[in-house]
Amino acid sequence: MGWPETHRYYAALRQVEQDLDHAGDGTVPWRAEYAEIFGDRRGLLLALRRRWDLMVQAQAEPPAAQRLRELAEEHPGLVRALHLDTARFGATKSARRWAPVRCLLGGAA
Repeated sequence: MGWPETHRYYAALRQVEQDLDHAGDGTVPWRAEYAEIFGDRRGLLLALRRRWDLMVQAQAEPPAAQRLRELAEEHPGLVRALHLDTARFGATKSARRWAPVRCLLGGAA
């Protein structure tokens, strides 16, 4: 992936996260141009999950309850979408990583 593609990829992820925060219901938005970047909706969800994993690894490793809570509060739409994705498709290794966030925010692990 060259610089233009990388820029489009991260710009699209930022836009999706803004849309998730604005909508508030956890429904992942889809636009036709996302197909070129992520392939399909599942590819977009995987990219969002990777984004969350990288944030947790960079900012909350080893898992620190306070920093996980702060990350979840800073990215409410992203956390909600990943929670809904896990409910639909089952827990993955990375979903288990952020289970403590749901507990911190009052949800089930």
